[in-house]
Amino acid sequence: MLRRHRGGSDEPADERHDKPLRLFRQLVRSGQLPIYEPELCEHLGAAPARDIGRPTACADHLPTDEPVVHLRTCLTCGHVACCDSSQPRHATKHAHKTGHPVIQSAEVGETWRWCYPDELLG
Repeated sequence: MLRRHRGGSDEPADERHDKPLRLFRQLVRSGQLPIYEPELCEHLGAAPARDIGRPTACADHLPTDEPVVHLRTCLTCGHVACCDSSQPRHATKHAHKTGHPVIQSAEVGETWRWCYPDELLG
């Protein structure tokens, strides 16, 4: 289940660890979000954005973990995990453990993807 961050906002108090989200938001705020697909790395080219449904929980979260801020879905196996703004950073741990390179935002209205090996937003 998604929970609000302390203070009642869905926005994390500190996004410095969540590079994909930070870059995406900078592009949106600046009006520079491309309407075309930029040149992609081989991983993003092999993992196009798709309908991933509406996941509601991090598969790896424990009751003692900090609240989930945002969810990400692995485009290789469909594993749903929390973002880097969530303290356990389960999506990144999953990518490093499995070698699965690309995640997609599971937030409503977002289809951006992140390639871990190449550190590219697609």
